[in-house]
Amino acid sequence: MQIRWTIAALAGLLLVTVLAYAPALHGPFVFDDQRTVELNRGIHHLAASLRAPSLQTLVRGGRALTDLSFALDYRIAGNTPFVFHATNLAIHLAATLLVFTFTRRVLSLSGWLASDLLVLAVTSVFALHPLQSQSVAYVSQRSETLSSALYLGSLLLLQGWGGGRSRRARACAYLAAFLLFLLGLAAKVIVATLPAAYLLMGLLPGPAPPARPSRLRQRLAAAAPFLILVLYATTTAIFTGHGLPKEANAGFAIASLPPWRYLLTQGHVLVTYLRLVLCPRGQNLDWDFPIASGVGDPVALASTLFVLLVLTASVGLYLRSRSRSDAKGAAGRTAAFGVLWFFLLLSPTSSVVPLADVIMEHRVYLASWGLFLALAALATAYGGTLLRHGLGRRRVAATTLVVLCAALAGATYLRARLWGSELLLWSDIVAKSPGKARARLGLANAYHHAGQGERAVDECRIGLALSGAPTWIRANLHGEMAAALLSLARTPEAITTLQAGLGEVPDDGGLLGALAVAYSRQGDLPRARATAERYLRVSSGSPAALRVLGFICMQMGDYPSGTKSFEQAFRLEPAELQGALLLAAAYRTQGRPQEACRVLGSVQEPNPALQQELAEARATCGPAPAELSR
Repeated sequence: MQIRWTIAALAGLLLVTVLAYAPALHGPFVFDDQRTVELNRGIHHLAASLRAPSLQTLVRGGRALTDLSFALDYRIAGNTPFVFHATNLAIHLAATLLVFTFTRRVLSLSGWLASDLLVLAVTSVFALHPLQSQSVAYVSQRSETLSSALYLGSLLLLQGWGGGRSRRARACAYLAAFLLFLLGLAAKVIVATLPAAYLLMGLLPGPAPPARPSRLRQRLAAAAPFLILVLYATTTAIFTGHGLPKEANAGFAIASLPPWRYLLTQGHVLVTYLRLVLCPRGQNLDWDFPIASGVGDPVALASTLFVLLVLTASVGLYLRSRSRSDAKGAAGRTAAFGVLWFFLLLSPTSSVVPLADVIMEHRVYLASWGLFLALAALATAYGGTLLRHGLGRRRVAATTLVVLCAALAGATYLRARLWGSELLLWSDIVAKSPGKARARLGLANAYHHAGQGERAVDECRIGLALSGAPTWIRANLHGEMAAALLSLARTPEAITTLQAGLGEVPDDGGLLGALAVAYSRQGDLPRARATAERYLRVSSGSPAALRVLGFICMQMGDYPSGTKSFEQAFRLEPAELQGALLLAAAYRTQGRPQEACRVLGSVQEPNPALQQELAEARATCGPAPAELSR
């Protein structure tokens, strides 16, 4: 295949990939995007994000590089979802090009003189497979695509560092590989498997290894610094307890999901991943996945045995192929490597460290490449002559590839359409996970955003009626239901709902803040103030609680107390625009325009979408807003 044809084919593949994901580009922020982007004040100031993370932060699972990329997007367009989605897609396109290069390198290392058509086939499936859609269309999972691109770049440099170049060039390549490894850790800790993947690549060469770096001793020497860093992270986690997550959704602190049950469940999860790679039907952002009941669980037992059978077959295929120097030997080694790669890259999330979400499709992003490679290698070597040399066969192979790409692109396009609409996405999730309270919460939120308050209330009622929902989900359901009721001007019902939520979670700050606002809307300002003061106590004086209390005090005509609360909130968050606007409004209410202008002049708003609002406030510095003077 001529190089011009290859370049044209790659360009066409990238274009088709962009078209397939086009419906998701204008999609909203969903699910964890609120935490990682919309409410993540850490990305609002680029200078703070540019600070280099410490080594300890890297090994403890920090995602400083991912947050930096979010900060760059925020600097360009604020919280405009399109820019974030476009960056996600651009990273996926870059990863696709790296996959093409890496696939060629792997096949060359195995001794397989395959044409670029085979490499393009593997790359195309990687780029267009609908299973990748969660990693690409879900803004929060940029960490997956970004770390994967750095993973491949580091491996390519590490694999070629000992070639026939000058010593200086080899040293630069090696240092660049280590730098990309560190950057990958700053994106997501799955990169910790890289030294094992590099050693695994030592299985690829046949009986006559072509280059020195393929020798085990030199591979171990090259991988040693990488391994030392990974071991340091592991020992830090075990002996200090700081390396493993301990929040409510991850780590050994999840009382309902001990490590042994999580490990048993992962057998079924891995089989599900395998099935989705082969047939991506039933994709779901929020799976309602069954947890293994014990060692005797028939599904867990059968799934674990199947996984072990696949691994055993892969090892057997390698042993059978390692001494062969022909094309079938190379294909066997390549296929075995691909299957082992799949399980290796899933090991951080499918082992013994529990994650509340036992299955998430984005975790298969780079791991899936191994299966695509294995299937292509076996199909080429043992499934006929479609991809072998010969003009007629090449035409058949190219036609088959085009049809496959069209089918995958169509499936991905349909999946991207769901990501383009919050309501469509959550409706799809509820249809597949009807008994999951979190899915009902997401759909209720989508209905609320779409102005369908009654349907949002109905979904919250269904979610609250489900058993087994975590306390925080139930609290959010009460809060979302109250917000929908308030939008429908049904304030007494909203108050009743919030009181019921506080009966389950007495010190939930979000419910207390919402209840204070609801009381104020009902006109019960003394009770609103008492609730806001309670909110302030349970939140340890958070800026949000201070702003709620200040707002209610201003409504009551207690301008000194309201101004004092706004001032305290502003001192805690001097860069928060809404806090500055509230404080400036309070100053104007009391005839202190110069102080109002001073506050507004001290704020530097990086969000272009809010800069106009700040400019208008600075231009007026005039009479008090009506809502605070009532």
